Amino acid sequence: MIVPTIGQVDDAVRAVLAGLRRAPRPDRRSSGVFAGRLLGQRQVEGLGEEIREIRIAPNTVITPIARDLLKRRGILIRWVSERLAARIGEWGFVLEDGAVMADALRRSLLAAEGGWHDLGDELIEAAHWVSAEDGRGAVVFSEQGSVACWLASQVPGVRSAAAGDADGVARAVEHLGVNLLVLEPAGHSIPSLLHCVKVFRKSGAPECPDWIDGGTGDANRRGDRPRDLLSAAPERAESAIFGGRPDVSGGDHRGLSRARGGAGRVR
Repeated sequence: MIVPTIGQVDDAVRAVLAGLRRAPRPDRRSSGVFAGRLLGQRQVEGLGEEIREIRIAPNTVITPIARDLLKRRGILIRWVSERLAARIGEWGFVLEDGAVMADALRRSLLAAEGGWHDLGDELIEAAHWVSAEDGRGAVVFSEQGSVACWLASQVPGVRSAAAGDADGVARAVEHLGVNLLVLEPAGHSIPSLLHCVKVFRKSGAPECPDWIDGGTGDANRRGDRPRDLLSAAPERAESAIFGGRPDVSGGDHRGLSRARGGAGRVR
């Protein structure tokens, strides 16, 4: 048996990786919503680079320059009903205690176009606010993104996701219809965080994707709200770690802060 040399193996691996790099990326058709009466050049130029489709009401007038610019950028025009085009959504934000650049982020969001509700610093209250009405979305700035995402997902009707950049936000919007986005400010600039927020709002009011309904059935939903997954809340479970302190939601919460129902950090 002929054993390949290290150099031959290295050449083969490089060839395979080069082929993968040349493979085209899938086209993620992130969509935008325009609810105005006139779509002109300025509005088209304001669309993000991730937009590949724009939803427009039948009564909206598109100027020739705007139509040509949409064509050059490869953005498809999708005509929808007035009701769907007007789904701009209702939006709020939470700045948890300890979040870096909290004051600057709050000022930027409150001054941003479109309007934001300051939901304070309580994650669970924000999650209930999102689930109370359809078409709501919230951004949570947290230093513990994975924990915040998990806690928010315990509230029926919340589709939470943690993203590290605008591309991740676009995927969460497209594939999950995320209505509660968790961002970790540490290590990011304010412009990059605001860009993530802009991408989150770009497609209008959050909508639950069809695949969540498909094949799950009413028996697999949680609560009596439409499109809520799981039939019941998780059962209480004793921690597998000796000395763990389970609470009403189950599991070992020793490492969580007292504000989140835990016993503080274990040393």
